[in-house]
Amino acid sequence: MPYFDRFDICEAHYALENDYNVDGWLHERPSNQRRMEATHVQLERMHFRASPLFNGFDSLSDNGKEIYRELVERYGLPK
Repeated sequence: MPYFDRFDICEAHYALENDYNVDGWLHERPSNQRRMEATHVQLERMHFRASPLFNGFDSLSDNGKEIYRELVERYGLPK
Protein backbone atom coordinates (compact mmCIF):
# COMPACT_ATOMS: atom_id res chain seq x y z
CA MET A 1 0.00 0.00 0.00
CA PRO A 2 1.48 3.38 -0.98
CA TYR A 3 2.02 6.19 1.51
CA PHE A 4 1.21 9.87 1.07
CA ASP A 5 3.94 11.78 -0.74
CA ARG A 6 2.78 14.81 -2.72
CA PHE A 7 5.58 14.57 -5.29
CA ASP A 8 5.01 10.84 -5.90
CA ILE A 9 1.28 11.47 -6.36
CA CYS A 10 1.88 14.26 -8.87
CA GLU A 11 4.45 12.23 -10.79
CA ALA A 12 2.14 9.19 -10.91
CA HIS A 13 -0.74 11.28 -12.29
CA TYR A 14 1.62 12.89 -14.81
CA ALA A 15 2.92 9.49 -15.97
CA LEU A 16 -0.61 8.09 -16.15
CA GLU A 17 -1.78 10.92 -18.39
CA ASN A 18 1.27 10.48 -20.62
CA ASP A 19 0.55 6.76 -20.97
CA TYR A 20 -3.24 6.78 -21.35
CA ASN A 21 -4.23 10.16 -22.78
CA VAL A 22 -6.69 10.42 -25.64
CA ASP A 23 -6.57 13.72 -27.54
CA GLY A 24 -4.26 15.12 -24.86
CA TRP A 25 -6.21 14.25 -21.71
CA LEU A 26 -7.28 11.31 -19.59
CA HIS A 27 -11.07 11.03 -19.98
CA GLU A 28 -11.45 8.40 -17.22
CA ARG A 29 -10.31 10.79 -14.47
CA PRO A 30 -13.41 12.41 -12.89
CA SER A 31 -11.57 15.65 -12.10
CA ASN A 32 -10.63 16.03 -15.76
CA GLN A 33 -14.25 15.48 -16.83
CA ARG A 34 -15.57 17.98 -14.28
CA ARG A 35 -13.07 20.69 -15.22
CA MET A 36 -12.87 19.77 -18.92
CA GLU A 37 -9.09 20.03 -18.79
CA ALA A 38 -6.08 17.75 -18.72
CA THR A 39 -4.21 16.58 -15.64
CA HIS A 40 -1.07 18.43 -16.67
CA VAL A 41 -3.01 21.74 -16.58
CA GLN A 42 -4.05 21.01 -13.01
CA LEU A 43 -0.48 20.02 -12.10
CA GLU A 44 0.85 23.26 -13.58
CA ARG A 45 -1.51 25.24 -11.33
CA MET A 46 0.12 23.43 -8.40
CA HIS A 47 3.54 24.49 -9.78
CA PHE A 48 4.53 20.85 -10.37
CA ARG A 49 7.34 20.35 -12.86
CA ALA A 50 8.54 16.91 -13.82
CA SER A 51 12.26 16.42 -14.00
CA PRO A 52 13.79 16.84 -17.47
CA LEU A 53 15.06 13.29 -16.96
CA PHE A 54 11.54 11.97 -16.31
CA ASN A 55 10.95 8.87 -18.42
CA GLY A 56 7.46 7.71 -17.47
CA PHE A 57 6.68 4.74 -15.26
CA ASP A 58 10.32 3.62 -15.01
CA SER A 59 11.28 6.99 -13.49
CA LEU A 60 8.77 6.70 -10.64
CA SER A 61 9.86 5.77 -7.12
CA ASP A 62 8.57 2.47 -5.73
CA ASN A 63 5.83 4.42 -3.95
CA GLY A 64 5.02 6.30 -7.17
CA LYS A 65 4.69 3.00 -9.04
CA GLU A 66 2.23 1.72 -6.43
CA ILE A 67 0.19 4.93 -6.74
CA TYR A 68 0.25 4.57 -10.54
CA ARG A 69 -0.97 0.96 -10.35
CA GLU A 70 -3.80 1.93 -8.01
CA LEU A 71 -4.84 4.73 -10.38
CA VAL A 72 -4.89 2.31 -13.32
CA GLU A 73 -7.16 0.01 -11.32
CA ARG A 74 -9.38 2.85 -10.00
CA TYR A 75 -10.01 4.23 -13.50
CA GLY A 76 -10.45 0.80 -15.09
CA LEU A 77 -7.60 1.30 -17.55
CA PRO A 78 -5.99 -1.63 -19.39
CA LYS A 79 -2.85 -2.93 -17.71
